[in-house]
Order: sequence, then C-alpha cells, then structure tokens
Amino acid sequence: MMPITATLLAHTLRVLTGLEPGPSADEVEIEPTDVRYIEATWSETVVRGRPWVPHKRLATVSDGTRLVVRGIVQSRDDKGCHGKPWYAIYPFGFVCSEQARESERGPEPGAAMPLAEGRRVPFSYAYVRTDGVPMYAGYADVDAGVPTRPLTKGMSLVVARTLEYDGADWIQTEDGALVPKAGIRFGGQGSEWSGVELTGTYAGPSFAWTKLKKGTPVRSAPATSAERVLELELRTRVPLLERSEASSQRSFWRVGEDLWIDADHLNEVHIAAAPPPEVLDDWRGRNTGNDQWIDVDLGEQVLVGYRGDRAVFATMVSSGRSMPTPRGNYPVWAKVASTTMASQAYEDKPYMVQGVPWVILFQGHNALHGAYWHDKFGTPKSHGCVNLAPHDARYVFEWTGPTLPLGWTGYLPSDLRRAVVVHVRDSSRGGFVQDRPIGPPDREAEKARAEAADERRALSEYDSTPQYDPAFVPGGVVVDPSEVSAELPDPGETPSGPRLEPRTSPGIGAGLPG
Repeated sequence: MMPITATLLAHTLRVLTGLEPGPSADEVEIEPTDVRYIEATWSETVVRGRPWVPHKRLATVSDGTRLVVRGIVQSRDDKGCHGKPWYAIYPFGFVCSEQARESERGPEPGAAMPLAEGRRVPFSYAYVRTDGVPMYAGYADVDAGVPTRPLTKGMSLVVARTLEYDGADWIQTEDGALVPKAGIRFGGQGSEWSGVELTGTYAGPSFAWTKLKKGTPVRSAPATSAERVLELELRTRVPLLERSEASSQRSFWRVGEDLWIDADHLNEVHIAAAPPPEVLDDWRGRNTGNDQWIDVDLGEQVLVGYRGDRAVFATMVSSGRSMPTPRGNYPVWAKVASTTMASQAYEDKPYMVQGVPWVILFQGHNALHGAYWHDKFGTPKSHGCVNLAPHDARYVFEWTGPTLPLGWTGYLPSDLRRAVVVHVRDSSRGGFVQDRPIGPPDREAEKARAEAADERRALSEYDSTPQYDPAFVPGGVVVDPSEVSAELPDPGETPSGPRLEPRTSPGIGAGLPG
C-alpha cells in the first residue's frame, strides 16, 4: 500500500497539472531524457509557463526542492537560460537547467511550509524597540560604519541567529542583515486563536463569537435594561437562535432559553445559501474541478470558506483599519508561503514586517495572511489586508486550491478564471460593491503614485534624511556611503562568528502592505 503522504503528494500533483494547461506539441517540442528528478539550486528557482524568457512565471521553489522531470527542451535562444536546455517538469512548467541539478531522489511529500512540532509560526521573530535602530547589510558594512537603513519602532524581523561580533551582540536576519540586539525585543508565536470546521448544509444565521474583552453580558430579555444573568468570556461561541429588535432600536440575539446578547457585542456568522453571482461559475468547475470560494464579511469581521453551497470553515479576522479592505469579487492572483510586507514608495510612514506567513493575494497588494504580531481578531486592525491568526492562516492557505507541495514558495495562476474567488462584502453597509479591479498591482498606477509622492515631498518640508539613534550605532558614528572612498572589504575576510549569506528575496508579493 502506498503511504498516505505519498498518496497526498500524487493527488496534489494531479490537481496542479489540471490547473495549468501546457503548450501544444507544435509550440514546444519536449524530448525524452534519462533524467528522472532534478533538485533546485537557486534560493528562488523559477518555474515558467514556457521554456523561454520573457514568459510568465507560474511558480517559485526553494533551494533543495526536488522535482519530477517529464522531458527536456532545447533553448530557442540565448535569453533566460543562456542557450542551455530547459527541464519540463511535473505538475507543469519549465525550469532552466542552470537553476537545477540532477538528483537520484524524487520529491518529498509535505506542505509548502511545514512547522516544527509545537510551533504555530514558521520563524522566530523580533520587534524593533525604538526609532533609529540601524540595520547593516553584513559584517563589512558594520566595519565601515555604513548602515543600510534605520528601522522604526514596531517593525518586525525574522531572526536566523544571535551572535557576537566585534565586541557587540547582534541578531542576524534570514537574509543575512545585522541588527544590534539591544535595539530589539524577541516575539512569541502569535495568537492561539483558531476558527472551526463546519459540517452540514444549513443556511442563514448560524452562530457568533462574543467580542467584549472584559466580558459580554447575557440578559434575561432583549433590552439593555434587562437583568444581567451571565457574563461570557471573550470569543465564546454561541448559537444565533432568534433576532429581536429592542425598544431602544438595538438588536439582540437569543442564544438560549431567556438568554439574550446585544448584537453589537457579537461577531456573527451567517451561512450563504449559494455562491453569489460571478463567484463560482460552471466554467471553473468544469475546467478545474474546484468549487471553493471564500467569503469575508467586513461588517462582522468573519471569514467563511465554502465548497459550492456548503460552508466548511469559519473564523474571525482583522481587516483594514488605517486603509479599508476593498469590497468586491477577487480571484486569487498569487499564493506565497511567506514574504516581507513593507510600506510603498508613495507612503511617508515606513513600516516593515518580515516573514509574513501563508499569504493569499487577492487584489493588488491586499491579501489574506497570517498575523503573528497581534491578537485583535474580530476587530479591524490591518493596513488593508485580511489578517488571520497563525492556525487559521495555515489552514486557509493549505485548504485553498491549489495546495502547494513541500518546497514550493509561490504560485501565480496564468488564468484568473481558474482561481478561487475571495468575495469581500460589508454586511453593516448592505449591497454589493466592486471597489477595485481584480489582479496584481497596476505597475503604471504604482509608478504614477510614487512620482506624485516625490513631487509632493519636494514641495513640502519633508525630510528624507535617515535618522539613527547613536545609542545603537557602534562607536556612535554613522558614515555617509558617499564618503567611503575605498571599496568595502570582502565580507569573507572579516567575520569572527557564524555567517549567513544574504538570500535573494522572492519575486512574488515582496513589499506588500499588511
């Protein structure tokens, strides 16, 4: 009998194969080869839809990920693969042979981003304690006194290790940067909150979670003046049995025999009887076999995952507070195992959050993703994205098709008609609104916004000079890079501690707001 993990891997590969139709025999000639497996050798090895550049990237896989080979294709020119052959791989796409080597072993089964036992998040995190903490690209920059940038209070970093260098304590981030340990505090694993799996085919008001931090009162009648008979802890799940309008115009829900809760004190889950128009059509069902869709209710701050007309999962989220989450129907344009989210060029207030896990991009920079830095689920908190607690983010990421195999760091569907749709609405405002266009950010629009911001700053007293706190700068002095006359020394000649060479950052979803 085939082990269950191998069976799941085979199923995942079959599903992925159906998502991305390959080229015709007239378009690409795939030759047979004795090579059965290859292993990615680049930190972000690219899988393209066709064996040439330029052509759309369909996925990225991490260094060491093994892939199944289905043939080989000769380069048609010197672009992209420098005249060397391409591997045609399963489940789809082509990998330049410069980015991989032959392997005797096939792929390992598993999720795209597995967790160590007892962990809720994939990385160790630290938070910047104050404004002006310097970040250095490497040891040579520390020696030269040339930081890359100042960090601001609240930014979060992925910590690869702590170390001592030149008499000072440092943390080293996953991409090799160095930050003074005195300028950070270590974080935990994020919220323990998790939603619930659902069964059955019920539609309508279903249940709710209580949302008052100091206790939600339960009254004997649907009125604020009624006797308080109970007090429920934050996030207690209660049934929605009957709605009543009190004389004060406040709505109450009956949650038991003579037990009523003010609707304003609840995050309500209402199950849809059927997918809304344009969310799930026959074409996607026929061509992908996937009837998933995701409903996000901004008014109630809840998310429900569906298979057709059947709800399968529900949880609380945190949508945009500083920037509203856009309403509308949005096909998922990318899935990314983890990424860095940061302020855009047109934003004046800098922020950066590294190692954001389980990212599902549905509109421009907006995504469903894990948020390890807060526990405010059920209330707006984000920069425009839909924040999920770590348990929920992982569940939704792995549940939303296609499930990515171990080592796959990103996937971009070539045809958005095949993608799962995220339906974002606001039940407190009523009606359906399509606030934004579908798909990734518009590059020209982004460029225009950045240029407009530059012009605005030039006309104002905006000071873009980096400001550093001398308390965290070795020697208390920051050197202007333009004043460094000689080349920086080779980083390989200077370290006295363990090294971590910088990695290139994923090309999917980098620099997104959270």
